Amino acid sequence: MAFLSRSILAMSIALSSLNVSAKAVCEVELRHGLIITDDVIRIVDKGQTRVQINNDNQLFIRGYWIDLTSDETLVLKQFSAGIRDTVPELVELATDGVNLGLSAIEQVVEGMSDKESEVLKTQLQYVERALMDKFKRGDDFFFIAPQSLSKIDDFFTKEISQKIHSAVHGSLGAILVSLGDAFKSREGNIEDRINDMGQRMDIISKEIDKSLQKKAQQLELKASEYCECLNSLDVTESRLQMIVPSMADFDLVQIKS
Repeated sequence: MAFLSRSILAMSIALSSLNVSAKAVCEVELRHGLIITDDVIRIVDKGQTRVQINNDNQLFIRGYWIDLTSDETLVLKQFSAGIRDTVPELVELATDGVNLGLSAIEQVVEGMSDKESEVLKTQLQYVERALMDKFKRGDDFFFIAPQSLSKIDDFFTKEISQKIHSAVHGSLGAILVSLGDAFKSREGNIEDRINDMGQRMDIISKEIDKSLQKKAQQLELKASEYCECLNSLDVTESRLQMIVPSMADFDLVQIKS
């Protein structure tokens, strides 16, 4: 049991260390959701498409087509290009590897107990849901929810890590109950099972540390680049709002500092 306790402590320390992350260069917010496909960009508010850009050169606001001159269409194309240059990469960076990490955790826990760890599966579903509420990527689309881009690292190092922490420790309770039942019925070698659990917990802590710390570091490295690109996008958006004043009703990019 001492070995298991040390393993749990090591995992807790690993998770806690993730809370230290670099601050972004500036505060950037996306005030509306975005759905991006090869042909269409949608600015979404409260689940409804408010602004739609088709083929980077046709603008619709609240479902109405906006007639633009050639010069005005160039500004629209610049706005579309700015979105496409930043958001898909951001969504990919946020989602890549996380689902693989969750699968690895589930596989490590499998076999620890004769009983299925429904607690773990349920908790990991909460983790996946939290991720998909913020970022989603399909075969032909990218989605990002309204949020502060400069706090994405906090999302991973705090909210996601805490949910995984709860999932793993919740599953431990069920596993220990199962091991206690085995001990009472004298089935199997209880000491070997506990030692194996401790080793597996070490693996889990390393997986969590590796996956989330890598994610935080990647986001830290990209912070200044995103800030520069989104500053440029904000300038282009302002130009477009001067051309089409109703665009201001769905202001997408807000730079706080």
